[in-house]
Amino acid sequence: MKCVEAKRMITRFVNRELSYRELEQFLYHVEQCRDCMDELDIYFTMYRAFDTLDTGAHQEYDFKKMLNEELHAARRSVFLHKVLMAAASGLLVCLALALIFGIYSFFF
Repeated sequence: MKCVEAKRMITRFVNRELSYRELEQFLYHVEQCRDCMDELDIYFTMYRAFDTLDTGAHQEYDFKKMLNEELHAARRSVFLHKVLMAAASGLLVCLALALIFGIYSFFF
């Protein structure tokens, strides 16, 4: 992924609108690219600050910590998605084998 693409995804990341595939690519890029991580940090801070002002909620103002928690949650989400997809694939293989075995045993 190029910086231009990653920077276009920052708003969607903050709004939690990225697909799992996009999220995985985005996380990999910003973790490798200091410029994009800095831009994400700035945008995330501004977004959360405006959100806090708009809602009047008394939230934690450690935006760096909030961003790190958001990135950690996103990484965990991508990991869990991969695990679930692998489990679903494994289940489909087991079901297909059971079906094949059932058909085979029925005819033979």
